[in-house]
Amino acid sequence: MNEPAASESGCQMMKRIAQELKASIRAFEAHAEELSRRIAELEAQPDPEVELEILALVQARDALEKKIEEERASLSTLEDVIRENC
Repeated sequence: MNEPAASESGCQMMKRIAQELKASIRAFEAHAEELSRRIAELEAQPDPEVELEILALVQARDALEKKIEEERASLSTLEDVIRENC
């Protein structure tokens, strides 16, 4: 997250942070989709050697999806605060 500008009000800062969270969530979602595509590609291969790679990718995707959920919850809370106070 970027540092607040000296003249930035509390509401402006929260709105900026909300925008940054939205961008972060979009990036995480794109990466999770990329991992899902790679997993599907590997699962389509008859090569049993890729099983460990598949498991690693699934774990990475699961961790990323958890991070997305956390970021969405943070964003929701922040948006509530903005609505109530700005």
